[in-house]
Amino acid sequence: NLTVHPMRAAVDGKRSTQIRIYSQSTQPQYIQTSLRRIVDAAGEQEHEVDVDPSEAAIAVTPGKFALAGGGNRLIRVIPLQPVQAETAYRIYFEGVRGPDERDQDAGEGAQASIGVNLVWGALVNVLPADGTVDIRVQGDQLRNAGTLRLGITSIADCDGSQCTAHELSRSLYPGSALPLPFAMQPG
Repeated sequence: NLTVHPMRAAVDGKRSTQIRIYSQSTQPQYIQTSLRRIVDAAGEQEHEVDVDPSEAAIAVTPGKFALAGGGNRLIRVIPLQPVQAETAYRIYFEGVRGPDERDQDAGEGAQASIGVNLVWGALVNVLPADGTVDIRVQGDQLRNAGTLRLGITSIADCDGSQCTAHELSRSLYPGSALPLPFAMQPG
C-alpha cells in the first residue's frame, strides 16, 4: 500500500535530499523508519548493521508519521557529519499499528487473521565533501583507491588495436576490488 520515490538517493556533505512516500490505500497508515549502514557495499560480504543515531552520517525526519489514505509525505534525509569516503545506508519504511488499532477479543471458536506487510528499503549514498576518483589495476584486480563509488559497465582487454569487451554491471565502492574477467598480459 506504499510507494517510495526515489528508491536511490545521494546526500552530499552540505545539502539534504528528499524521499516521498505515497499511499496507495484508502485507509490511513502509520509508518516508521529505521536506518542501517551497509558494510562492504556491492561486495561479496555485503551486509547491513544497525547504526546508532549519534554515529550515523545522516538523519531521517520524521522517524514516525501518519499517512492519510491516498496522500503522500515528504521525508528529509539530512547530513549530520562528514564522511571520508562514500558510504551506503538503507532507510526502511515499515507500516506499523496505529494508536487506535487494538487486538480484537477472540470470540468463540478458532479464528485466524493473516496480513502481509511489505517493508520498503531506499538506498542512500553519503558523499564526501571532496570526492576523488582513483582506479588502479593491481595484479589481477581492479581496485578503487578513490573516495567515490564507481559504476563499472564493461572492461576491455586489448592486444594492439584488437579489443575484447567484457560486459559487467557492478558498483565498486572505495577500498574494494573487482577481479578482472581476463588474465593480465604485459603491455
